[in-house]
Amino acid sequence: VLLDVNNIHVSAMNQGADPMLALAGYLTLIPHQAIGEIHLAGHAVRELPGGRRVRIDDHGSPVCPEVWALYETTVRVLGPRPTLIEWDSALPPFPVIQTEAAIAERVMQRVREPAHA
Repeated sequence: VLLDVNNIHVSAMNQGADPMLALAGYLTLIPHQAIGEIHLAGHAVRELPGGRRVRIDDHGSPVCPEVWALYETTVRVLGPRPTLIEWDSALPPFPVIQTEAAIAERVMQRVREPAHA
């Protein structure tokens, strides 16, 4: 199973739900050993007439802080998993993508290391 953390965030926000609760639901229902990969991506936020905001999973920007928080929770629950950061549109210079990958690696490293008291 591919767990798309950005899609969980986007869908929950568009439905007026709490993304962390939505993630918890997925992590409760899906057997952890079945989750082989995690996907992350950026998304666009558009203002609709009447002031409503909608998120669009366009893979065209950095991963937002809220999705990074969901990712860290996911990795803490599942343990480190192969992670793909999708970036399909508005491609940035390569160092930007490297920075995103380094953030994912730091999250996995924090989870691997025991907490220091």
